[in-house]
Amino acid sequence: MVKISERIRVLELIELEFFGRVLNHNVVIIDRGPSGGLMLVDTSLPQNFDQIEKYLNSWGYSIEDISDIVITHFHVDHYGNAETIRRISKAKVYAHKDENFEIKEFSVNEAVEELKVSKEEVIKTIERINKIRAERPEIDIRLKGGEVLGEFEVIHVPGHTKGHIALYNGEVLIAGDAVRNVNGLSPPLRIFSWDYKKAVESFNNLIDMKYKVLVPYHGELFFK
Repeated sequence: MVKISERIRVLELIELEFFGRVLNHNVVIIDRGPSGGLMLVDTSLPQNFDQIEKYLNSWGYSIEDISDIVITHFHVDHYGNAETIRRISKAKVYAHKDENFEIKEFSVNEAVEELKVSKEEVIKTIERINKIRAERPEIDIRLKGGEVLGEFEVIHVPGHTKGHIALYNGEVLIAGDAVRNVNGLSPPLRIFSWDYKKAVESFNNLIDMKYKVLVPYHGELFFK
């Protein structure tokens, strides 16, 4: 867990066997969201629900204290616990108006080339991801960009997906998958991107912004 400020914490969860590696998920918790309670930015995979609850309890909170859930985009490692939490806490769920649940298909060979792993690792990971069962969340509020949620401005950053969003409060930039920081700052993986050219444009726009802390969903936090 990283405490960025009195209001903002990042809890790090993990996903095993991601193309032969361990992949981290940086879930952000912000106090005093737009509905008054905690605002959760992305929710990780269903298997990490108990860990989210454990972290909250250690800080004196519970799942019921979550009043708002912002989903940066509709990939399962981001929305995986949203509907479960929504049912428990009656939280409002936010996502961009252009976002949908379509998954970009890619070939095994494309993944091998980009990730520099074996075909066996690619097939193993795809099979594991295809077995994940997560209820698609009901979206209460569709965003278009420019809204302010808990003092964070919503920024539309298409590319990884059509309706991908980031959040920015002038000092902290929550980038979702629009920026990775695994062995250095980089755009999202091409094989998972809806439009890679737009993804690179969004990546460049984000990293050029003025911030003190950049929070990618995968990789290390980046401090300027």
